[in-house]
Amino acid sequence: MRLKNIKIETMKKTVYAILICAVAGVAISAAFKSCGRRYSGSIAKNTIWKGKIKLTGDIVVERRATLTVEAGTRIYYARKADNQVRYIREEAAGAFNILQNNKIEILVEGKLKIRGNSKKPVKFMESPAFGGIVFLGNNPAEISFAKFTGGDVPIRVYGENNLILSDSSIRDAELAGIGYWDLAAGKITNCIFENCRHAIGVADFAAPEISSSSVRFSKMAGIFCEGNSAPVISNCKIEGNNAGIACGGISNPVIRSCSVLGNGAGISLWSKASALIDGCRIMKNVSGVLFQDESAGKIKGSVLISNGCAVSAAAVSRPAIMGNVFTGNDVAVILRDNSVSSVNNNTITGKEGIRISEQARCRIIGNSFSDCETAIKLMNRSRAVLRSNSMSSVKNSLVDERVK
Repeated sequence: MRLKNIKIETMKKTVYAILICAVAGVAISAAFKSCGRRYSGSIAKNTIWKGKIKLTGDIVVERRATLTVEAGTRIYYARKADNQVRYIREEAAGAFNILQNNKIEILVEGKLKIRGNSKKPVKFMESPAFGGIVFLGNNPAEISFAKFTGGDVPIRVYGENNLILSDSSIRDAELAGIGYWDLAAGKITNCIFENCRHAIGVADFAAPEISSSSVRFSKMAGIFCEGNSAPVISNCKIEGNNAGIACGGISNPVIRSCSVLGNGAGISLWSKASALIDGCRIMKNVSGVLFQDESAGKIKGSVLISNGCAVSAAAVSRPAIMGNVFTGNDVAVILRDNSVSSVNNNTITGKEGIRISEQARCRIIGNSFSDCETAIKLMNRSRAVLRSNSMSSVKNSLVDERVK
C-alpha cells in the first residue's frame, strides 16, 4: 500500500513537471514572437522583413542587396543603439556626419522595397530612437502604404536617388517629413504630411514630382524649396500651414492645379526664386502669393478668393499676373518698393483692385473690374501704363495720390 502511494506521488510530480515545461515553452515562444527578429549592422544579401522587427542599431543595406519589407510589418527600435554608422559628407561649410549619433537609422545604398497595402500598412513605430531612412546612390527604391510618426526627418534622399513614395503618411516630424538633396528626384503620390515642422524640403538641384498629396498644419513651411531645386507640385492640397509653399535661393518650382487654403502665406518667394503658378485655387490665406527680394514668376489661370491680399510684390521682384480671377479679397494686388510687374487680362471684383505705391512700376492691360470701391490706386512715385481695362459697377476707376 505504501509503495503504491509512492508511485502515485511520483507520477503526479512528473505530470506537473511536464505541464510546467509546456507552459514555460509557450511563454518563451510568445515572448520570442512579441519581440520579433532583431537586426543591427550590415545587410549584404537579399533580405525580407515581415511581422515584428526590432532594430537594435544602425542598418546598412549594401549596394548589391535588396531589403523587402512585407505588408503589415511593424518596425520597433531599441532604446539604445548597439551599432552606430558614420557617413561623412563634404559641404561648403566643411565635412560632417549626416547620420545622427543618438538615433537608429536605415542607410540604403542598395535597394529598398517597402510594400504595404491599404489593409496592412508597414508601420515605423514612434520612438525616441527612430532615426528614419537615408537613401544614397541611384538604386531603385519604393515605399508604399507606410506610416511614419515622429523623428527628426523620417526620410532623407541624397545623390541621384529616385525614390517612389506613394499612399503613405508622415506625421509629427520634428524638422521635416522628407528632405531631398543633390540631384535626387523621384515621385510623391497620394501621401499625407501632417503637423511637421516642414513637411517637404527640397534643396540643391533636387527635382521631385509631388502630386495628389495633402500637406497640412506645418509649423513652418508645407513645402520648402531652396538652392537650385525644381520640384513639380501638382493637384495637391496645401492647407493650414504657416507658409504653404516657400521658395528661396534660386529655386524654380512649378505649381499646377493645387488648392492652397488657409495658410499664413499661401505661396512665398524670396531671394532669386522664380515660380510658375498655373491653374491653382488660392483661398483664405492671410497673403495669397508674396514676391520679395529679386524673386520673379508667373501666375496664370488661377482663382484667388477671400485672401487678405491676393498677390503682393515688394523690393525688386518681377511678377507677371495674367488670366486670373480675383474675388472677395481685401486687396487683389499690392505692388510696392521698386517692383516691376504686369497685370493683364484678369477679372477682378472686390473692395480694392490694384494698389501701386512707392516707386513700383506696372503695366495694367486688358483687365475687367467689377463691383469695386476702387479699381486702381496710384501712390507716392509709382508709375503705371493703363490700357484697355473695362469697368462695371466701380465707384472709383482710378485714384491718383502720387506726388506731383
